[in-house]
Amino acid sequence: MTINLKELAKLLKLSPTTVSRARGDYPDVNAATRARVKQTARLHGYQPNPVARRLQKGKTETIGIVITPEQNYFSDTFFIDLLAGISNQITRAGYELILGVASDEEHEMQSIRRMVEGKRVDGMILTLIREQDLRVSYLLDHEFPFVLYGRTRESRPYAFVDMDGKKAFEKACIYLSGLGHQRIALLNGEPGFMFPVNCWEGYESGHSICGLELDPNLIRYWKHKDLSSSSYHWTLELFKNENPPTAIVFQTEVANGILNGLQELNLVPGRDVALIGYDDLEIARIHRPPLSVLRPFARDAGKRVVEILLEVIGGADPETFQEIRDVELVIRETSLPPS
Repeated sequence: MTINLKELAKLLKLSPTTVSRARGDYPDVNAATRARVKQTARLHGYQPNPVARRLQKGKTETIGIVITPEQNYFSDTFFIDLLAGISNQITRAGYELILGVASDEEHEMQSIRRMVEGKRVDGMILTLIREQDLRVSYLLDHEFPFVLYGRTRESRPYAFVDMDGKKAFEKACIYLSGLGHQRIALLNGEPGFMFPVNCWEGYESGHSICGLELDPNLIRYWKHKDLSSSSYHWTLELFKNENPPTAIVFQTEVANGILNGLQELNLVPGRDVALIGYDDLEIARIHRPPLSVLRPFARDAGKRVVEILLEVIGGADPETFQEIRDVELVIRETSLPPS
């Protein structure tokens, strides 16, 4: 049987305030009293009221994330891994996670405003970052703690953890060029988001390093709302060129559309066209032949995002927490020399 604060105070013949401050290790309570209070609390199974504790600290001990349909919710195993890393670290820190689901960008901003202005959370984690991100501007304007998984073009300092998309796509192009590929296509993400910008920059610099000509006819952009159909369509379009690509670099979430397009064209991945995707999603591992990928470590990144956010909530300077992580090139059976 457990007891409450008033009962514990009565048992110790102390005021509830003194007992509370003793358990919180306040220096105005002497060490002997603090030790006696803690020992008695353990013996009698005292558990503090979590709501009262949060009010006393002036904290909710809660972190917020709002996701939108562009993240494909839980069909994207990379996002699931990222969220798992975030959730596990939040739990270890004694915090809770509020996960909001928004129908569109406007609804997303409304959800964030409710969390921030209603003081429902101590900090926010933002994902799927846009080039000009209203969420970031809003949180900076309100001086509210947050961390990005990704980067934006905001000039004011903010904390972030990001994968080096530019270096990743540069690495893929250099590898494919080394195999003899000169016509490398890019099926890139939706314009307006920041990660596709990084992919393009890496694709461009990889071509420059290898002395390859950039052909605009080999670059296409898919959309989140119809990623499978748009990537399928663009795959068919790429091979209508007089001089079609011998390799494609892309984000693995659109692999289904690309593979369906290649099947319709009777092209075999690895034999007729080389493929390297970004993200080691399940489809890359189970497809035959298995796909070569650029592998980020999502769960580790999720853990680190939470560690940084707790520092920022505690008053640390966000500008001191800006991390860009390398991505591993994993060679499987779809990155062979051109036939």
